[in-house]
Amino acid sequence: MEAFRRVSRNVRLVVMVALLGSATALAQDFVSIGTASPAGAYYPLGVAMADIWNRNIDGVRFSAQETGGGVANMNMLASGEIELGIANENIAWDASVANEPFSQPIDFYGGWTMNASYALVVAAANSGLRSVSDLAGKRVSLGAPGSSGNVLGQRLLESQGVGEGQYTPVFLGWQEAADAIADGSLDAAVMVGGQPFPAVESLAVRMPIVILSFDGDRLSESEGFPLVADKIPAGTYTGFDEDGDAILVRSIIYINKDLSEDLVYEMVKAVFENIPALAAAHPSGDQAALLSQEQAAQLDLEMHPGVVRYAQEVGAW
Repeated sequence: MEAFRRVSRNVRLVVMVALLGSATALAQDFVSIGTASPAGAYYPLGVAMADIWNRNIDGVRFSAQETGGGVANMNMLASGEIELGIANENIAWDASVANEPFSQPIDFYGGWTMNASYALVVAAANSGLRSVSDLAGKRVSLGAPGSSGNVLGQRLLESQGVGEGQYTPVFLGWQEAADAIADGSLDAAVMVGGQPFPAVESLAVRMPIVILSFDGDRLSESEGFPLVADKIPAGTYTGFDEDGDAILVRSIIYINKDLSEDLVYEMVKAVFENIPALAAAHPSGDQAALLSQEQAAQLDLEMHPGVVRYAQEVGAW
């Protein structure tokens, strides 16, 4: 009988440990992903991912948080205000080495590519502006405070000979900037995100627009993370009948190092098993992709173990 009691106690102990292990494997009650303003691509994609996770992962509540954008997301990752954040690869690189606007290095794990993000400068077609070099003396929005437009816009203007003090920087959200161009209180706006960009289209349906040209060679020679010039195809926006210049950067999910391997594995698995839901939220949603080992090495990016585990499982690592 005593032997039976010992066996029974041991069985109960094993069951309790197993249950505790499964409960603590996720070890997180609430997870928030930082996005940007609703007028871009980050926010609808973040909302879609939170919905996917809430439908597929038990025991954790997920939400998408509206933020200033990539710079704000990296700072919020550092402070623990969010567990995941979307940012352009150049912003994350600046954060990791404490380049401006970051005052100290930020430590994080890499996740996966969300979409191809484009930085462009838009103006009213009747403004007389045709190139970024025309912006001297003009009022130019660089996005909301904390957005990737702050960094990309400033660097683009400087590379084209329009440095600090030669234009008036304004810090408006994407939709606010579009509205300000429409009412004539703003000359041009840097817009950064997956294409088509809702705020740009909202302007294009109200008035003819122009995407300002720039010298790609001068951009690529500018100091900092290597930036690549690309094109926005004609027809992307209402009435836009020619290709437009843009900077191409990848938008990547970055992850707080405190999130467990098991939870992140479940999250990335759920995302890549529900790509149509992302595409339904924003046309760029079907661009989500796992980073290869070579791509991560090129970015000097330490990947989250949960992401690596899933990537190895599907043969992408």
